[in-house]
Amino acid sequence: MFEMFITMLAAVFATLYGLSQSVLMNGPHKNFYRIALIVLVLLVVILYKLRHIIRRHHIQKLHVDVEEYVYYEKYTSLLYRIGYFISYLVQNVWFDYVYMRRNFNFCKGLDIYDGGVSEYYIKFRSTWYQYLKLTRLRHKVSLKELQAYAADIKNNMILNGLASEEEKQKYLQFAAEAASYFEEHQIMNDPVLRSFSYYEDVDFYFRNNVLKNYLAIAYVRKYQPQIIDFVNRMNNRSQTDITDFKKKTF
Repeated sequence: MFEMFITMLAAVFATLYGLSQSVLMNGPHKNFYRIALIVLVLLVVILYKLRHIIRRHHIQKLHVDVEEYVYYEKYTSLLYRIGYFISYLVQNVWFDYVYMRRNFNFCKGLDIYDGGVSEYYIKFRSTWYQYLKLTRLRHKVSLKELQAYAADIKNNMILNGLASEEEKQKYLQFAAEAASYFEEHQIMNDPVLRSFSYYEDVDFYFRNNVLKNYLAIAYVRKYQPQIIDFVNRMNNRSQTDITDFKKKTF
């Protein structure tokens, strides 16, 4: 499986390299594509800078440390999501590969098993069955947990930066109503937020963090039990199949 993973990565990079060569370097419309790519990059950079400036100005108005707020804002940004997933997938694949190699003695060859390698096949299937699905689900649940955590931290910063105790009580009342509603109904969306007290008085960043927090919690509560069930089934299958296989007479 590890070799397959490396092969897949190599194939993706080779495909991207081939496309870049055929489109940007040797294609009949290469100059057009080069100009289009440059314009696209410039547009992305300009929009990113504008968003950065607007966000920084808004955070300063809330009397919040910009660097601290942005640090938690980027906890689950696109680049970090990609980095988390690649790091987790590579280390997880490598761990399972090393486990299989250590337990089934690859260095000596599988021929040392006089009765065949069926036990190895059983363990192999159990380890890699729906592997990418489980890895992706774990990754998404972990991201949602980080989103909920970061949303709470950012809202605490906003609360600490409020100028008056009266204003702070409005924010706390809004957050309390959101928490009560979510625990009762297990859902949260913008129309629901609009029904709470002081909606118009609460800053957009605070409201958005409340929404992100409960959407993330809802996702975790929905899918985390599935992960636990899947892992328990996988472990039970692995142990039961090997035990029952050894009892069978061929």
